[in-house]
Amino acid sequence: MGWVEAVANLKLSLVFALCACLIAGGAPTSAAPSGGTFGPAIDAPHYEGQERCSPKAKPGVLAFQSMVLVTYPGTGAGSISRDCSVGGTSEHKEGRAWDWGVAASDKSDVASVDDLLEWLLKDDRYGNDAALARRLGIMYLIWNKRMWSTWDGWETYCEMKKGECRDPESKSVLHPHTDHVHFSFTWAGAKKETTFWNPNRSYLASFASARDGSGHWAAGANGSILVAGDAGFYGSKNDVFLKQPIVDIAATPSGSGYWLTNSKGKVFPFGDASKKRPDTKMQVAGIASTDTGKGYWLASTQGRVAAVGDAEKFDKLAEEGVKVTDIASTLTGEGYWLFADDGRVFPYGDAGFFGGAAEADLEHPIVSGANYLNEGYWMVTDHGRVFAFGDARMHGDLTDKELTLPVIGMAPTPTGEGYWLLTAGGRVFDFGDARVFPMASPKIQDSDIYTSELKEEGGQVPSLLLD
Repeated sequence: MGWVEAVANLKLSLVFALCACLIAGGAPTSAAPSGGTFGPAIDAPHYEGQERCSPKAKPGVLAFQSMVLVTYPGTGAGSISRDCSVGGTSEHKEGRAWDWGVAASDKSDVASVDDLLEWLLKDDRYGNDAALARRLGIMYLIWNKRMWSTWDGWETYCEMKKGECRDPESKSVLHPHTDHVHFSFTWAGAKKETTFWNPNRSYLASFASARDGSGHWAAGANGSILVAGDAGFYGSKNDVFLKQPIVDIAATPSGSGYWLTNSKGKVFPFGDASKKRPDTKMQVAGIASTDTGKGYWLASTQGRVAAVGDAEKFDKLAEEGVKVTDIASTLTGEGYWLFADDGRVFPYGDAGFFGGAAEADLEHPIVSGANYLNEGYWMVTDHGRVFAFGDARMHGDLTDKELTLPVIGMAPTPTGEGYWLLTAGGRVFDFGDARVFPMASPKIQDSDIYTSELKEEGGQVPSLLLD
C-alpha cells in the first residue's frame, strides 16, 4: 500500500524551549520537554545488556541529555561514557547510558525529576504505557533507591540498612542513586532509530482481516502489530530498526499467521505464513496470499509481480506510467488484481475485470483495493472515498467526514456484505456487516481524538496529499 513511502519525510519538531515567564523569586517555571506528534505504532519494550566495549557517547543519548539539560537548567550534565576496565557490566561502556546529575535531597531537583518522569512514563492517547520512554528507547532507569523498567515497571532497587543500600534479594551493596538518575537505552534508542526520532514510523501502514471475520490486524511502519477481535498475535518487528518501513501486511487463509513486507521487498513471515522469501528487490506496493497460504505475490509500484511458493506467475504489466498501490488475490488463489493510484484495475489469472475509477474525476489517489467474493471489488482513496465494481455493493464511505490522517487500507468481511477502513492514526470505520472490534490499544476507537486532539496539539502530521 506504500503510504509511508508516499508521504514526504515527516520532520520531527522538538521544542527545547524554556518558559520565559518567571515566578516570584526569579526561578524558572518547570516544564517537561516537548516532542512531535505520534501515531499508535510504538517501540517494543526489551532489554539489551552490554556485550562489547564501545564507550563513545551515542547520538540518541546525547540528544536526550541535551533536551533534558535545556529543559531543566541548573541540573548536572552527569556522564555517559565509562572506561571498559572500570566496574562490571554497564551500558555506559557502550555509550548508551546517562547519569543525570540531580540530588534527592534538593527540592528543586526532585521537582525536575518528577516532572520529567511524569512526561516519560504516562500513557499516550492510544493507551500505550510509558509511551515516550519506549519511543526514546529507554530500557530502564534508577533513581533514589527505586528502579523502573519497560518489562516490570517500578520496583525497589535497594534498601538502606546501617548506612548501606542493599539489594532486597541478594543483599549485595548497591549505589542508592540519590545523586543522579541513571538512564539506559536500547541500541535503537542510542542510535536515534526509535519512533521518537522517526515519528513517520509511528503511523500505521497497512490492514488485513481474518477470513472468518473474527478480527483484523493493523501493521505499523515500524513493524508493530495492533490486533483487534480474536485475531491472534504471531509476532512483530518493532524490537529492531528496519532500514525500510513496513508497507503491507497479508494474512494467511487460516488466520493463524501473516506476512509483513517492507518497501524494498523484504518479507517477514509469522505464525503459519510460508517462510519462503522472494529473490528480488523492488519498490513494493503490496502483498497477497494464495489460497493455500504456501505462497504469495509481491507487487511493485511499477506493476512487477514476484510469485513466491505456490503462487502462479503471470505476465508483467504492459502499461507505462502506472503507479500500483495495492494487490488483492482471488479466493481461488489463481489470480489477482493490481490497483493503481489513478483508479485503473489490472486483472490476472482468474480475476475478472469489472471496471475502474479512472474516469471518475479522482481528486485523491486510490490507496487500497479488496476482493468481493471473486465477483467484484472495492477501491478506496486516501480521503476515504469508496468505489464498488461488479457485484460488490456500496456500504458507505468517509466523504462526509473530516480526516486528519489518511486512509491507508480497507478489508472486506467474510460475507462480502461489508468492509472496514483504517486510517494511518489507527481509526477504524465499519460499514455493512463489519463488526466493531476494540483494537489492542483501548483508546484507538475514540471517534474525536484524531480530528480534535492532533489539531489542538499543533504537532506535525502526514499530509493527506500523496505524491
